[in-house]
Amino acid sequence: MPDNIFADILEKDEKVLKIWRPNATKFWCFWSLIWFWSLVWFALIPIPMLFNENGWRGVNTGFWIALGVCIGVIVFGILIGWITGALWLNKRHYAYTETRILVRGGIIGVDYKSLEFKSLTATVVRVSLLDKLVRKNTGSIRFGSAASPVLSLWSSHSNQYVFDHIEKPYDTLREIKEYMNDHKEKT
Repeated sequence: MPDNIFADILEKDEKVLKIWRPNATKFWCFWSLIWFWSLVWFALIPIPMLFNENGWRGVNTGFWIALGVCIGVIVFGILIGWITGALWLNKRHYAYTETRILVRGGIIGVDYKSLEFKSLTATVVRVSLLDKLVRKNTGSIRFGSAASPVLSLWSSHSNQYVFDHIEKPYDTLREIKEYMNDHKEKT
């Protein structure tokens, strides 16, 4: 992969040492699951139309209208999900240089995030049940600093420095840490 995808944020004489992309299979399984659970509730909306205060009302015009609207919302949601997912996956790259890790992403535009090695205070590798089910040896690596700590999945704070859906997460983290350790010894 060309280094020029990070050219906009590289400093003078800074070189990208390695670039990764998310695993597409794992990403699409995750993305589809998220959208499915978000949209499945729309299928339940027409059910109350089958009843009234006296009990079973039967299939009626209100039911068909509600069902049509819900199907339209679901189809539109799936279409938006595919488009945004494809844009997210197309723009997402992870890398490290001699001095920092880089995350490139976005849906409409391109966003960059970087974390200097000297600020890096914590790393967490997370392999989920979905990672195991997909069987692509994938996971996520979270990098934390004092300003952006690695917190639990359920906290309201979002860590920005994440290599999501990456193949061989333990090997990737080991490679970055080995480089950091070798680089510290030389300086």
